Amino acid sequence: MIIGPKKQAPKIKFGPKKPPFTIKGLKRIKDVPPIRQGTHIPVNTRDDLKEIVEEPCLKACQYLFDKNVETTESGCNGENCSDRAYIKIKYDTLDERNKQIADIMIANKIAQFIPKSDECIRHYFNELRIEVPTSPEETVASVEKKLSKITKFFVHQRKIIKQIDPQEILRMHQRYQERQRYK
Repeated sequence: MIIGPKKQAPKIKFGPKKPPFTIKGLKRIKDVPPIRQGTHIPVNTRDDLKEIVEEPCLKACQYLFDKNVETTESGCNGENCSDRAYIKIKYDTLDERNKQIADIMIANKIAQFIPKSDECIRHYFNELRIEVPTSPEETVASVEKKLSKITKFFVHQRKIIKQIDPQEILRMHQRYQERQRYK
């Protein structure tokens, strides 16, 4: 039997000790910063919504985008909208099936119908406002779930585009000026 030099086992180096996994704290509404982008930003893809929709409303707005349901505004953040989360839908661009769904929501007080106004260009179209109560301590995931539960009722529709008529804007402005003159 021939005995040679003793072979050494390779040394294994370990990095610093880390826990097996880390649980991040749940994000709360009070921690959501407001998005100050206006609605003038064009939305061509669902990813574009990330630039103008606050996190608690994002999944529901993306779902509506996928169904061709046009939203006009949404909000839920820790600075100026921590007691509610809302999404506004352009009612005039809903097809008949989705208008029926919206009307049921209105009847059940899940949503509110906001009629168009001839005093403000911002309210040129009829709108549907979906709103859920929140609190600053509520989690973003909880609010996402509430809004998604409501918006899941809408069904896919073909895209309906309603444009603002420039002549109607002029008439709105004239009516408003007339009312202001007699106040």
